[in-house]
Amino acid sequence: RFDATDITSAIYVVCAIIGIIGGNPTPLFLIGSAISTAFCWQARRINLIVLNVALFVLNLVSFIRMF
Repeated sequence: RFDATDITSAIYVVCAIIGIIGGNPTPLFLIGSAISTAFCWQARRINLIVLNVALFVLNLVSFIRMF
């Protein structure tokens, strides 16, 4: 069964590869954290919501600082 976490996992792996080779994974990581934040509400676990919102905000700040 396909799940939204499969998409975010693949995005995070690609981000790790981009970071290792010296690129800037911030835009892609922002997309992944947005997807993860959008779908974590279904789990109804406060720790997942807090973690995903924090990652989204951190990546949003990094994305804004790029410009």
